[in-house]
Amino acid sequence: MVSLTRIRPVVFLLQDVLGLDVNFHGDELNHVGSAELAGEPEVNARAVSHLERISDDGIQAMLKRPTVGVLLPTTAYLMRLQPPPARKMIEAGVPVALGSDYNPNAHCLSMAATMNYACVLCHMTMQEALVAATLNAAASINRAKDYGTLERGKFGDCLILDAPRWEHIIYQIADPPITHVFKKGDLVFSARK
Repeated sequence: MVSLTRIRPVVFLLQDVLGLDVNFHGDELNHVGSAELAGEPEVNARAVSHLERISDDGIQAMLKRPTVGVLLPTTAYLMRLQPPPARKMIEAGVPVALGSDYNPNAHCLSMAATMNYACVLCHMTMQEALVAATLNAAASINRAKDYGTLERGKFGDCLILDAPRWEHIIYQIADPPITHVFKKGDLVFSARK
């Protein structure tokens, strides 16, 4: 199990010296108590990624802040790992985000594939996958106040994709062509002349 004593200097540096929230990978290949540690008052983690091997106690510990569980279903798929227990986490009230975990062992940048795997492997609904990939992903890095949804007062960064409905992004397991890009509400790219 991960020891609070061993990580206390790192937490102090991140929070008290640099003013950053704690956000780490944990409980991926084995249960090591990462989620339980995230809920400790001294750690008070913003997010924990992976969580394929999270325990029931870890799920309860993540509810304290609450800590966002950043699920990386492409890693579970490509490495043939047990998928994270998204249903159990969501039903308990843990906010769940999605990430592609782009790295040498999970070489995937596609959020469409990530959302599809979240639905198929982790038993999330398409609506849950969409919220996890947008608003909850922004919350995992403390940016939900400004990003993650299209609403008045937020930055208005978004892509317009060539898909008949938003669900097709997940169904087709492919990133549809980008037709428009908006940054802070301003059109910065248009594929249409």
